[in-house]
Parts: sequence; structure tokens; C-alpha cells
Amino acid sequence: MIKVFATEMAWDVIDHAMQTFGAMGMTKEQPLQQLANEMRLMRIYEEPSKAHRWVIARDLPGLRR
Repeated sequence: MIKVFATEMAWDVIDHAMQTFGAMGMTKEQPLQQLANEMRLMRIYEEPSKAHRWVIARDLPGLRR
């Protein structure tokens, strides 16, 4: 649950910061562009969030068969 929450929250924060900075948020002079690239890779490398959500839903109490 923490992996999903942390990566999704970090992505949202970086996205909002990039929108705040506008075009400057996308330039390579700003660290936001590098952070966005690293976060995107982390979301893919650590398995997609959808796969984590499936595991969480499967293991919720009362849903086991």
C-alpha cells in the first residue's frame, strides 16, 4: 500500500510543480524534469501501480476465498 501511495503522491507533487512552473518546469535546467523522469521509471520498475492495487484488493480482509 505504501509503494502505491508514495509513488502516486510523488508523481502528483512533481506534476503540480511542473504545471506551476509552466514551460520552465519542462526544461533541463530545472530539477523537475529529471525528477519526473526518475519517478516515471520508478513507477514502471517497481511494478505498475495497477498490479500493486490488484495485490492489495486480493489481500483485503473478507475478500479471501
